[in-house]
Amino acid sequence: MSKLSQPIFLPSNPVLVSVAADRRDATAARLCQWCRKPIPWHSRSDAKFCSKLCRQASWRFVVVPAARDIEATDRPLHFAYADPPYPGKAFYYPENREVSYKELVKRLLRSYSDGWALSVSSAGLRDVLLLCPRGVRVCAWFKGPRYTKACRALCSWEPLIVYRGRPLTTDRVQRVLDGLVARGRFRAFPNAMVGMKPPAFAEWMFAQLGATRGDFLDDLFPGSGAVGVAWTRYTSRRDLADPRDSSTFSK
Repeated sequence: MSKLSQPIFLPSNPVLVSVAADRRDATAARLCQWCRKPIPWHSRSDAKFCSKLCRQASWRFVVVPAARDIEATDRPLHFAYADPPYPGKAFYYPENREVSYKELVKRLLRSYSDGWALSVSSAGLRDVLLLCPRGVRVCAWFKGPRYTKACRALCSWEPLIVYRGRPLTTDRVQRVLDGLVARGRFRAFPNAMVGMKPPAFAEWMFAQLGATRGDFLDDLFPGSGAVGVAWTRYTSRRDLADPRDSSTFSK
């Protein structure tokens, strides 16, 4: 009876093992540019997203950068945007705390003399306008209705109160309008929540303030963080190879 031969174990290639380990270490700290979750270690070295869904969602979050011919003035301007829980709607949010619009408007006037924008519900517009200084502008975002049973006409728009801002250029035909028609919540955003504003709204709001690269914007009620992402893209350098345009207000 022949004796069984002992199995032979070939040693792993130390070079390949080292390369794989180095690749895992190099990609361990990489985060998806959309959802901020770790990118799988086996992804390509130049991968920016953790999945196809995140890549597609980021592509659809369109914000056209500020025009090249709109440059900052002698100094950068410091703006603010406030999108607090609308009166009587605080229960939609974890804090469940009503906001004093009187104190909020005082803060905006005290700290942001360059200009600010304030979102409010159509039902609360009258009361909030009484708190605002003369010269504010009321812009309208037509977001479309949410069909349901009601004893009155359904609300399909939201006001945006704008104070000051950089004057727009007058040496050409103006395309920035005080009305925007755009759909509501961008549901593919990682932190999508009730009341969040879509990228088209953010770009439109920046244009109302005359904002451009070099300026600063404080989002006083960041919520989902979508406005902050939109501001980063708006103040970035324009990619001439990107033909997308979210500015429905300027067409």
